[in-house]
Amino acid sequence: MKKLLFFIVWIASILSVHAQDAFMKGDNLISAKIGIGNGLAFSGTYEKCILDGLFRNENGAIGLGGYLGYAHDKVEMSEQGITVGCKYNDIIIGVQGNLHMQFVDRLDTYAGAMLGYEIVNSKHYGQSDDPNFDYSHYLEADVSGITFSLHVGARYYLTDNISANVELGYGVAFANIGLSYRF
Repeated sequence: MKKLLFFIVWIASILSVHAQDAFMKGDNLISAKIGIGNGLAFSGTYEKCILDGLFRNENGAIGLGGYLGYAHDKVEMSEQGITVGCKYNDIIIGVQGNLHMQFVDRLDTYAGAMLGYEIVNSKHYGQSDDPNFDYSHYLEADVSGITFSLHVGARYYLTDNISANVELGYGVAFANIGLSYRF
């Protein structure tokens, strides 16, 4: 019982400590992430803090930067003894902005938006003995154009400059984990 009480008091003391700024004006962040949601995806971001000291407690900040993501996946289906499929590549190049709020020491939480250009190309495979069989309407993935997304995330600083990162939203993946480096 004493150990449980000690643990609860210890956690409460950590949560009540006034948070030191995890993202301040002039800071730069680069992140590398692995994601899931459209096959296996990889993304990299760069972000620079352009404004800090927001809100009454002054622990809010705004960052702007770039986004680059890549995903590769394969979709396959069978119908009436015919197997068709599509292998596709998805690349997004964009700019993003994040609003950072720090509630706990060493934890940087953020929400943001990304505007970019998405390039999707695909290669269909499979065939039928029937020359009139058209499978292209089953799997169509050649689409490129402007894309917009929203995301939320958190970085926990393991050291003064290195953090573990978790992000949910949409880019080339729905869920991402990775590492960030602040300089």
